[in-house]
Amino acid sequence: MSNFNILIFIQLFFLCSNYNVFPQGKQLKKAKIAYDQFEFHKAMDFYKRAYSKSSDRSKKIDMSFKMADCARRIGNYRQAESYYKRTIKMRYDDPIAIYYLGLMQKNLGKYDDAIESFELYSEKIPEDIRSLNEIQSCKKAKDWMKNPTRYAVENLKVINSKFDDGMPSFGNKENTHLLFTTARKGVTGRKTSAQTGQYFTDIWVSELQKPKKRGKGNSNKIKPKWSEPSSLGDFYEFDDEVNSKFDEGAASINKKGNIMLFNRSVMKKNEFNVPRVYSSEKKGGAFSVPELLPISVDSNFLVIYPCLSPDEKELFFVSDMPGGYGDFDIWVSEYDKKSQKWGKPKNLGAEVNTPMKEISPYLHADGTLFFSSKGHEGMGGFDVYRSTRRPSGQFGKVRNMKYPINTSYDDFGLMFTGKDALKGYFTSNRKGSRGGDDIYTAKLSNLNFQMQGLISDDENKDPIEGVSIKIEGSDGITYDAITDKTGSFTLPEDLIKQGVEYDIELTKDRYITVKDSFSTQDLTINDFESTDEGFLYSINVNLNMKVDRLPIVLPLIEYDLGSWELREISKIDLDNLVNVLNTNPELRIELRSHTDFRSSNEFNLNLSQKRAQSCVEYLIERGIESNRIVPVGMGESEPLILEQERLGFQKGTILSEKFIKRLKSRKLKEIAHQMNRRTDFRETISDPEDANKYGEY
Repeated sequence: MSNFNILIFIQLFFLCSNYNVFPQGKQLKKAKIAYDQFEFHKAMDFYKRAYSKSSDRSKKIDMSFKMADCARRIGNYRQAESYYKRTIKMRYDDPIAIYYLGLMQKNLGKYDDAIESFELYSEKIPEDIRSLNEIQSCKKAKDWMKNPTRYAVENLKVINSKFDDGMPSFGNKENTHLLFTTARKGVTGRKTSAQTGQYFTDIWVSELQKPKKRGKGNSNKIKPKWSEPSSLGDFYEFDDEVNSKFDEGAASINKKGNIMLFNRSVMKKNEFNVPRVYSSEKKGGAFSVPELLPISVDSNFLVIYPCLSPDEKELFFVSDMPGGYGDFDIWVSEYDKKSQKWGKPKNLGAEVNTPMKEISPYLHADGTLFFSSKGHEGMGGFDVYRSTRRPSGQFGKVRNMKYPINTSYDDFGLMFTGKDALKGYFTSNRKGSRGGDDIYTAKLSNLNFQMQGLISDDENKDPIEGVSIKIEGSDGITYDAITDKTGSFTLPEDLIKQGVEYDIELTKDRYITVKDSFSTQDLTINDFESTDEGFLYSINVNLNMKVDRLPIVLPLIEYDLGSWELREISKIDLDNLVNVLNTNPELRIELRSHTDFRSSNEFNLNLSQKRAQSCVEYLIERGIESNRIVPVGMGESEPLILEQERLGFQKGTILSEKFIKRLKSRKLKEIAHQMNRRTDFRETISDPEDANKYGEY
């Protein structure tokens, strides 16, 4: 390349560089102004333009961080994550970028990645305990997702649009008019907000409509549906004095439905006006021209998210006014009837408010305060919390509403219908939303228990009819049932309760009593099946009952003391047993011999085994196969239980050592000893050799 060409190239380089400096500087200046005015969407666009035209690495690093910060503040967590990664890769010198990256990863539900980022930040800035708190909350969030609450969450698709829709509230005492904030097409303000990049918001309405009756049928089973939303003016058919070309939203209406408080943010050129609370009264079916609600908060500070208490004596709101604990705090003002003014605001205190942001307070009819926060331990973004009021009037005991009401994204603006917390509505920008923010329903599902069973014969597996079933719970409840012809039984749906230990007993003549237990304690929602009626936990009791094969005593087989020789009279019973075995060729038995308790255990076991063996040898001599009879020496381990009155002893008497020693007569003692020296037999289930072959125990 010639020197002339080099010179021309250098001149062109400086000319192009100077050409880029002026637009880049102008864009950067506009970006800073917009950023300082909290117009983060607008600021991010200016930063993007300035970044693309800048060749100054130091400035580009700073702009990259500001772009990430703008994306974070407008809730575009995915874009913010990307910008923070780029900023860190460019070696941004402040480790706070790593901390914010962790927050974005947490907000996206990338909890493991977030933990890594927070750990890295903690290594660089060990004195900042926020990272340790975030690591703990990430671990809890993972656990909450594995063990969700009973709330079923559903997107209210009929109301939501591809734009922001949120902050639902009821417009009448019947709870059939749902007011909400929207940035959809058709709003009064057709210009785009520099803060959100969407249209300025309005308050719209949807009505819960009952299904039309179509003669006889299942019309009662058809659920009411929310109507297609319309603007406030179109819905109530009046000139809309509430919605303007600026932002309106976060409406709160009293029980009567005639007083509406809401937010309005008036924007003027080159001037930022903080949003404040306005009031409008409904007269003749139309809302009046709104008036600024006089609240003792300096006009330089915002007053947002108004919430009127059910008795209209308190007004809860959010403000960044001095005297708080963080960016946004929740405050309350009491209404003075004498002066007809709202009193001096009081901060709800450090148990509710944090150094971060608290928004969207809602006071439930039972006195519970619901709100959202970024400062309490949560899953990411804004989480919904509840707080109870102490007798002193102070709110405390803050609890996270957990998954699935809360997610890693922003969840806020929860309010409930009626006097309970069974069904509510809230706002979220979670995955699956139609637009940015969407309205969701939250319904507390019932826990239903269903118990049924089948009782069968252990051998032939045939169902057993007429089995008596007794259920006893640790809560004191008892219930009796009986099996039908199919061996089945079903308990009433409302009988089984959560958190109870149950004992079950099965009894039936000729069968051994079966006892079992089951528990509904320590169940998680994952143990239940989700149904249209709620969550169902099925308990299936499939038990087998064994025939009660009591040993059959051969009364004539008795022995002399210390002997195993068969008496002649004993052979009568053994011959009868031969006939039984010959007529039942499949029958296999244990032939068991017993002793009294005189002599040692070892001696008695040896003696009883010899007595059993002598009986078996007699039977084998009579043609019975050896694999059908097993000699068992019982020793003194099983005293005789009398099944009927015998020789002066009552039915049910156990001829134990303790019982015999208490007998006063030597003759009675000897009779009892003689009855204990006996032989009996009981049926065995299968051939031991056959069982061993197939690995049976």
